[in-house]
Amino acid sequence: MSPVSSHGWRIALLTVSADVVNGFHHVLRERGHELVAIVLPPGPDGSRPRHPAAWAPMMNVLQAAPPGADVLIAGQRDRLAPLLASARPDLLLSFFFPWRVRPEALAVAPLGAVNVHPSLLPRYRGPNPLGWTLRNHEPEVGMTLHRMDATFDTGPVLIQGTRPIDDSDSAEDVVRKVMELSMELLPEALSRVQWRDEGETQSNAEASYAGMFEDSYRELDWNAPAREVHLRVRACAVSSWRGVPRVAYASLEGRRVHIQRTRLAEEQTGDTAVPGTVLDRRGEMRLVRCGDGPLWVTPGSLDP
Repeated sequence: MSPVSSHGWRIALLTVSADVVNGFHHVLRERGHELVAIVLPPGPDGSRPRHPAAWAPMMNVLQAAPPGADVLIAGQRDRLAPLLASARPDLLLSFFFPWRVRPEALAVAPLGAVNVHPSLLPRYRGPNPLGWTLRNHEPEVGMTLHRMDATFDTGPVLIQGTRPIDDSDSAEDVVRKVMELSMELLPEALSRVQWRDEGETQSNAEASYAGMFEDSYRELDWNAPAREVHLRVRACAVSSWRGVPRVAYASLEGRRVHIQRTRLAEEQTGDTAVPGTVLDRRGEMRLVRCGDGPLWVTPGSLDP
């Protein structure tokens, strides 16, 4: 079978991330393709977002949309196919999109649909691959670009890659590495689409599922070692639903707060304070005694 044209495709992008819009628009434009539509879902199961923070990703995507691109909001799952059809895309791309895309929507684009999933599929299928990568203390973050089919994260693989991670990487560092890796791999995936390459079938026997964290994991225990608390906060920070972080929580100075980020402390205080005691302050940061030593934490607002 002969290849299709290597440029001039109309692309529809399904995402709730402004960073994806900015990064992918740049890569697509360099290859002569046009981002003609960005598709958003309004809320879980088609409902309007109930938490004010859930509106922020939508507004960011609207601001990131390039001139000429339509921003489409599917009120219900069965509206996705006709909305996509109205954009007349040659190819669908999906990255950080929380809905399962139905077969009738996948069939809209003649070149098919490609999903970007931040794990080495078939490992960590599901909505929280980055969270489980960090929760399991993996030495690297994986990335897979694959053909989409009727179920989550099961379609044939087009290309994969990895980036190393270490304890000093913040949640923002990990997400940045994921974005950089996705943009590096996207051109090769597009080339395989051009050559009508269907990709390699995934092994279901090697598959694992990455669901959202249980509430008990998000509750911090200051009696745990500082490194364990640090890694748990980071894992929770990359675990999000529709762009809203599912953060870690703790009791600190008599208040229940969410912990935005942490940093391993280079200094050792030699104190014998009770775990959970605030030992020092630097701006918004607090040096908190953990089970085996101190940890710098940045607490957020009270849990509503």
